[in-house]
Amino acid sequence: SDPYAPDILRETLLQLSLMQCLPFKQLPMLEEQQLIQQSRLMHSAFLESFLNVSIDQDFIVWLDAISAAVANQPEVNCHFDFERRNLFLLPERKIGVIDFQDLCIGPLGTDLAAFTVDHYESFHESRVHASCQIFLELTQMKYNKVDLVEMVLMAALQRNARILGVLSNLYLQQNRSFRLPDLEQILKNFIDISATLNMKTFSILDDALSMLPSKVTKICKQ
Repeated sequence: SDPYAPDILRETLLQLSLMQCLPFKQLPMLEEQQLIQQSRLMHSAFLESFLNVSIDQDFIVWLDAISAAVANQPEVNCHFDFERRNLFLLPERKIGVIDFQDLCIGPLGTDLAAFTVDHYESFHESRVHASCQIFLELTQMKYNKVDLVEMVLMAALQRNARILGVLSNLYLQQNRSFRLPDLEQILKNFIDISATLNMKTFSILDDALSMLPSKVTKICKQ
């Protein structure tokens, strides 16, 4: 089934909103410095170590600012990997959620970003807007949609930066290449989201995008 069909979308966001309010005890807190360290993996592991792109200090400062902004979002229970591979369609079109090993207190936008910005397809701004509208209706949070959409998109940038680094390290440190084909779409989405937010552009991202397909193809053929 389409995970973004209207009824499934609403049910998924309902489950997320319920999870965010559960009275868990002593969950670890996702701190600003952790978010910064996570996003810096995009530069250190993906750009520098995997693609051999030269260090750009301005880009690192920019990434840090994104993570700092995400850290300032309202804090909620955060699954931290609320993407479709951890969601299951149950009888009566209910949604089940698995893989709570990274559950923490984290930014409001993180799980919404994980669900609405899919690593396996192009970025759909309209999906983010629709999801935020439904989420606000379900939770009755006192935010306007524009602000929530921005929180989700900023969290998506931080998350995609982290995952580009994590998947690169999976290959660099463990010689596991099965996730390398996902890097191109994740990077494209990162670039598209930053453009949607009218953020600063960096030539190293265009360089990386042009280098990536041949690099991954060569590795995966070995």
